[in-house]
Amino acid sequence: MKPLNRRKFIRRSITIGGISVGLSLMPKIMWANLVNTESDIFTIASESPKESIPRLIESLGGIDSFVTPGNSVGFLVNSPWVYQGFYTNPDIVLVLMKMCKDAGASKIICYKPVRDGYWEESRYYEEMKPLIEEIVYGDERVIIDINGGKEMKSAEVFKVFMETDVFINVPVAKHHNGTIYSGILKNLMGVSSRDTNRHMHSPDGEYTYSKTVYLSTCIADLNLIRKPDLSVIDAGVCAISNGPKGPGDTISPGLIIAGTDPLAMDVYAATLLGMEPEDIYTFTAAKELGLGKSDFKEIKIAEL
Repeated sequence: MKPLNRRKFIRRSITIGGISVGLSLMPKIMWANLVNTESDIFTIASESPKESIPRLIESLGGIDSFVTPGNSVGFLVNSPWVYQGFYTNPDIVLVLMKMCKDAGASKIICYKPVRDGYWEESRYYEEMKPLIEEIVYGDERVIIDINGGKEMKSAEVFKVFMETDVFINVPVAKHHNGTIYSGILKNLMGVSSRDTNRHMHSPDGEYTYSKTVYLSTCIADLNLIRKPDLSVIDAGVCAISNGPKGPGDTISPGLIIAGTDPLAMDVYAATLLGMEPEDIYTFTAAKELGLGKSDFKEIKIAEL
């Protein structure tokens, strides 16, 4: 399957269900209600996150539909690596955090501590300093049973991950040497301990990328613990080789993607990287566990 261009994607999402042309002429509220009803995934250009992300989230009902005053909001961010396309753009994360804070969030949590210098890379760093200083990071771990897991029956995760009211997953879409693709589902390994992650790579704890089916199944199992309330994928600049760490080749889809179906979003994002969803066993395992839509033909996409 070749990735469709953005114009074809919006054409597909418009025609599904017999929706006719001329949507751009509809009043804003009417259009928001329509895409919210008919679409699984929303995309927008990634150049200016401060302007584009509020529009993107509005298409999902607005930040108030996810965060109510007093909620604690936890973010899972892919931040360890240093090469562009291999980690989440901090601009996207900070804009989302600010939106949650403005919606009345009592606490902003970043489950996995970010690497040194990560926030400083954001173009919004100076103005967001007060918010950055408030961020709470994960520390204490707890062991959680995984009901229905095929390979994993339990996992050691950040305690705060199980305690936050709202969970927002913010990965970058990229290549991975062990699973081909890394996105929302794979990003959940960021909440589990190093020991748990080693045993996800192989039953005996060997840190290898050779056991693709086993690792992919474990990733799907891990996602049974908690589904994100909202997911936002950074598909601005994406690695297409030598993931997860890099360096490697990158492409620039130039998009930010939002939705609430993590599997459907990952399937779509993989196609943007030129990957065949049927080749990615994480998707097969996730489908078997009922984690979302996996058939690309059934996924409705709206471009804003």
